[in-house]
Amino acid sequence: MAMESLRKLAETGRFEELARALVQLFPQGLVGEREALVTFLMNEVGLSHSDAVKVAEALETAGYAHHLPGERPRWIFTSKPVSLRALMQMLDEEYAEFVGEGDEDPRETALQFISSRLRVDREVAEEILEGLTAAGYAQVAYAPELERDRYFFKFPEIFVMTYRV
Repeated sequence: MAMESLRKLAETGRFEELARALVQLFPQGLVGEREALVTFLMNEVGLSHSDAVKVAEALETAGYAHHLPGERPRWIFTSKPVSLRALMQMLDEEYAEFVGEGDEDPRETALQFISSRLRVDREVAEEILEGLTAAGYAQVAYAPELERDRYFFKFPEIFVMTYRV
């Protein structure tokens, strides 16, 4: 998508369409610290600093943009609004419950959990899981006690503090 189109979407407040475009442009998220989204909106899209800040805040407040701090900080975008705070709490409290006892594909199990708990479709669940994986918060690893692969979610202290209520 052309940057001019992104600028028009941002200027007219069409955040759902802007978020979908950002998902396509950055399927693994926009790499960088918190200011990376504002910088992108200024330098690449052509918004003024104040407009870029407003658009970034609006995307985040609406649940389309989520900054994931940590080893590989990045912004992830979802085509539908989601609450990563709710997801982090559920994963923190319930993860062992949804791992399952069978030989399910760990990715499918994680996607089903995200879809059902956040009430989003598979596509949005994939966007979330992709973003968490790219940021280093989720990975497939072998679980010897279960004798199979499963998804492991890591919660660095700053991430836990960010998403605790």
